[in-house]
Amino acid sequence: MFSDLLGQGGLSLDRLQSFCKVAQAGGVTRAAQGDPARQSLFSRQIKELEEFFGTELIRRKGRGIVLTDAGARLNTLARECCAALSDFKSECRNQTVEIVIGAGESIIQWLIMPHLDQLRHHLPNARLKLLNLPTTEAVKRLADGLIDFALVRKEAIVRPLQAQSLGVMDYSLFVPSNLAAGRKDWAKLIDGLPLATLEGEGAFRSSLALAAKKASVKLNIQIECSSFPLAAKAVAMSNVAAILPTIATVDFPPAVATQVPIPFLKTFVREMCLATNPRMLRVRPVLDQAATAFAQTCRFSHKTGKAQPL
Repeated sequence: MFSDLLGQGGLSLDRLQSFCKVAQAGGVTRAAQGDPARQSLFSRQIKELEEFFGTELIRRKGRGIVLTDAGARLNTLARECCAALSDFKSECRNQTVEIVIGAGESIIQWLIMPHLDQLRHHLPNARLKLLNLPTTEAVKRLADGLIDFALVRKEAIVRPLQAQSLGVMDYSLFVPSNLAAGRKDWAKLIDGLPLATLEGEGAFRSSLALAAKKASVKLNIQIECSSFPLAAKAVAMSNVAAILPTIATVDFPPAVATQVPIPFLKTFVREMCLATNPRMLRVRPVLDQAATAFAQTCRFSHKTGKAQPL
């Protein structure tokens, strides 16, 4: 059946693994991590694969490489094959199967972590690996077969990835209880209130500044943080408030902080989804079970739906 494929030398799992390492690293030198012997081995193995398939798989670009169309296709096929074989081996030996999830720090800390026991109950033979990734990086890695799921905004998901709604993520103002005591005019509470927020000039800061300006609200930013969980820590440990995803409520008992809905934050509502790669779902049946477990446990609201191609 596979005599034409296996009847000649040059193809092996070891060579395919080396090729995938080079493709992921973006260069032979980087994949070899400075080891001249490994660098020579990787170069030779890729050359042997090119001779076996009769086509160019990589091209030099600066100090690195880029995959040709054939190389990109082989990289995908090799990853799918190795992932399926790895799952099969683990199942035969009754070992755990690794499932890799990419998401932002806020999603990991406030949505996934509180449900870890439930996820482990639904996936007793799985080993979960949580990666803190920016949205664009999580989507890219999912498309490349480097991670199994991404929990991201719906608008960030591109074809051929699929999206299953987990509900909507909205934002609220979290105020230390001592600062909120006695306040009645919640609409004006934020005006001039000392705030902790994200640093830099990213999408959130830009949107926040614009929304505050339209609402004639003066933002008194006193602390800048690299993530929402750090801003939440600032609320818990100092006299500052913060605009955070409402799921941060799990970190704030009433004695610590008061959650205040602010009207102009309604524009920040985002539908969040569990993104999957349909090719990996086909070759790794365990991912179907995992997708169901995530949809049942890690939800922002009651709204869910079937996976839909974009």
